[in-house]
Amino acid sequence: MKTALILIFSMMASFSVFANDYETTMKESIEEMYQTQEPEILSKIAGEFYRIGEAEQDKWLPYYYAAYSYVSITYNLEDGDEIDAWLDKGQNMLDKAMELKPDEAENHVLQGLLYSMRITNPMRGMKFSGLSNDALAKAEKLEPENPRLWLCKAQNVYYTPSMFGGGAENAKPLFEKAAELFDTFEPRGELYPGWGKETNAAQLASINGE
Repeated sequence: MKTALILIFSMMASFSVFANDYETTMKESIEEMYQTQEPEILSKIAGEFYRIGEAEQDKWLPYYYAAYSYVSITYNLEDGDEIDAWLDKGQNMLDKAMELKPDEAENHVLQGLLYSMRITNPMRGMKFSGLSNDALAKAEKLEPENPRLWLCKAQNVYYTPSMFGGGAENAKPLFEKAAELFDTFEPRGELYPGWGKETNAAQLASINGE
């Protein structure tokens, strides 16, 4: 009996250490991801998240951040084929996150963002703006107060030609709603996504001529 109890407590201690290692590793990788825009570094970080996901099996966040890292690489790229290649990698990771957590609003927000980044020429606008808006509509049903949702909705309107209901003035109320929510939204944990506030503030300031 004593031996069995010792074994149980040892296993519990091991699980606790393993959980702490996961938390620590994730926090370090997330912090590193937010601090760089270099494609090579972001690609390396995405690989780190993927390996964490493969080790954990039941956690969606590592795959989510791998996907977000790949999407982030495309922000400063201009070549459509190169953008597509990185977004394909991001989609593969996001699919894994979706499989583990299909009803997570953050996954659908990121899907909306990823689709919008596919619009590398006017011919793609109708297809991928529709897909992006559909993904964001799913996110809104799941978590209507998510500020990243409203940031992505605002960006979609902002970059839509004014003749189709887009443009800065039509996007401004959405950016303002996102700004309000960024000030009040409470993430469900330390590892949950926290991106977007600075981007939203910068775009709103640009619209206001600040």
